[in-house]
Amino acid sequence: MKKIMLSLMLLMAAGKCGAQSALWATGTAVPDGPVQLEKRPDGQYRFAGALDAGELKIMTTPTLQPGTTQFLAPQLADAYLVNNGLTYVLTTDSTRAGWVVSFQEDTYRLLVNTADRTLTGELFLPWNEVLIAGSAFEGGSDNVEWHRDNMLPFRRDHDDPYVFTWTGRLGVFDGVVEPGRFKLEGQMTWGPRELHPYQQDEDLLQSTRMRTGGSDTKWHVSREGLYRIRVDLFHETFQAELLE
Repeated sequence: MKKIMLSLMLLMAAGKCGAQSALWATGTAVPDGPVQLEKRPDGQYRFAGALDAGELKIMTTPTLQPGTTQFLAPQLADAYLVNNGLTYVLTTDSTRAGWVVSFQEDTYRLLVNTADRTLTGELFLPWNEVLIAGSAFEGGSDNVEWHRDNMLPFRRDHDDPYVFTWTGRLGVFDGVVEPGRFKLEGQMTWGPRELHPYQQDEDLLQSTRMRTGGSDTKWHVSREGLYRIRVDLFHETFQAELLE
């Protein structure tokens, strides 16, 4: 009986550890830390901003509370923040090493996946182009498939290389596959760079967030008209307005 109770207590503790309600970045690499990470609609946590050379730590409270604060520490020693996905462990040991930031830069991004306990980091560079693809505009598709050669380009902002804007007519047309749907591409083909809403058929006028990659969800146009769409690649924000 004691063994069963102990097992249940361990399972409850593990579940509690794996369900963080908020996360903060701190350490010598965070110039204005601690900084709260943004919680995405899919439950993952992201950071986008400037970092200094040094150590970055991810913790579960805004300030250190001994015995309560947990740290998302890399499982391996000398783990660099820029990586393709490294496993972390939860610990209350504040002296355990964090993530290594090699040099100062303004455009770091990191993503914490609490479901599989991984942290992925990158130095995000501007894309050369952004294009709209789908069946929500004239010539974008037929009744069989979308035409990748007919994607329409966005215009890059002169002051911010991560911001792109497109203006044009969108609607729901007959005789096309997936009427009224579209997604955004980072090249005139399908992948590897793609932008999607978090939910399938998310109304473009209600959408504010987007993600890079992942499942092939699309935005949906519920009302025909002249639209302006503005996307910020670095912060993964989406804004659409109906001009007419």
